[in-house]
Amino acid sequence: MNISYSPIPIASLPPAVEQLGHELIKGTAFLLIPTELLYFAIYFHIKGLHRIYEVLTFLSLATFWLAAYAAPVSCGPARCLQHFAVAIGTMKLLDIWARRHALPVYSAGKRLADWKLALIVLTELRYESFTPNHIRVSKDQENFNELTQLGIHVAIFAILQTLPQNFPTVLAFEVMLAIYILWTSMQLLLRYKSSPALFGPLYLINSLTGFWSESWHNAFASPCTSLAYAPIRYGLPKYGVPVVIARSLGVLGAFSLMAMFHMYALSPILDREGLVRIGLFFFFNGIATVSEAAIWGHKRHWVKTVLAWIFETTIASVGDSWGQFLLCS
Repeated sequence: MNISYSPIPIASLPPAVEQLGHELIKGTAFLLIPTELLYFAIYFHIKGLHRIYEVLTFLSLATFWLAAYAAPVSCGPARCLQHFAVAIGTMKLLDIWARRHALPVYSAGKRLADWKLALIVLTELRYESFTPNHIRVSKDQENFNELTQLGIHVAIFAILQTLPQNFPTVLAFEVMLAIYILWTSMQLLLRYKSSPALFGPLYLINSLTGFWSESWHNAFASPCTSLAYAPIRYGLPKYGVPVVIARSLGVLGAFSLMAMFHMYALSPILDREGLVRIGLFFFFNGIATVSEAAIWGHKRHWVKTVLAWIFETTIASVGDSWGQFLLCS
């Protein structure tokens, strides 16, 4: 039996699509270079060859930032993904550099081969398999079923789809749920067995502090701590700054780092006004989180919960750039 199939008409694709395909392949291939350099930098650091680690770290950092020039992408959304990759790689690299004298210790089982340990250090943004790590989960979220929670959030998203879509608040909640659904789905498919949940149940948010540290994804908690919070929190008291003020400024520093991260990553698709709004979003969230902690501390209260929801709903509903920001965060 002779069975033939019609070839896929690749030649008939629009020129813009063909160009995008070539650019994405080239851009992805180029990003593999600094990623490999970073992997070998980690490997040689584990081996104790610190001079080689330093050289490879510098080369990796330089190559990450050459990516946009060596493999330019003309499509805005695709270039946005490239910027995200550069920003994530840079933060991972600098996070390891900041911890180079005391890397987290692998604690998920017996000692691994150096090549495999280096791979896990590279791929675990939250250091889930290591001690210490910066994963914080509230007591009422420790044992929830992630797949069940995914189903609940999908159901909430479906209900919101039945409401009028011209209300900014409805759209803001839908985008937030869309991020939860997409990221959690990828987490369930790609995570290591030891990886904890990426999000907590969003409907259990009871404070701004809880939202950012326990319920929203904490993929970048480690670099926020090592590159922003810790240097400010522990550095300023050496110059006479009260610990309470230094701690608050450290929190603001972490929010500022996330503002710069998202502003750079989204610069291909947003204008200057949109980027300023993103920066202000993180700035105001930092101010509100510090203020909440100063007033309420760790105390739970229904007024605290209501104020947190009002604040996030309001700030999420203001500005046309909010939806674009959330879709790429």
